[in-house]
Amino acid sequence: MISNIDILRKKLLFRSSHRGTKEMDILLGTFFKNNYNLLEEKELLEFKSLLMITDKALSDWLIMNKNNSEIESIEISKKLKEFITKRGLKN
Repeated sequence: MISNIDILRKKLLFRSSHRGTKEMDILLGTFFKNNYNLLEEKELLEFKSLLMITDKALSDWLIMNKNNSEIESIEISKKLKEFITKRGLKN
């Protein structure tokens, strides 16, 4: 039987790698593919909130290092930025 958490994980996996811009597909999709089994329900819901933010705002924050209090207030954004930095997926 598939649980609600499993359904949420599948939806987030798809949404994180089908954003509309290739850069965000790669960054968010890679992060989620590498971490989805490690994330607790609270973090999955936070990631869902993060996916509601525009690619432009996420790109400015993640790649251009522009401050964004909306993104930074989402706890999982710290894990995302750390993952991207450690993997060398940005400049």
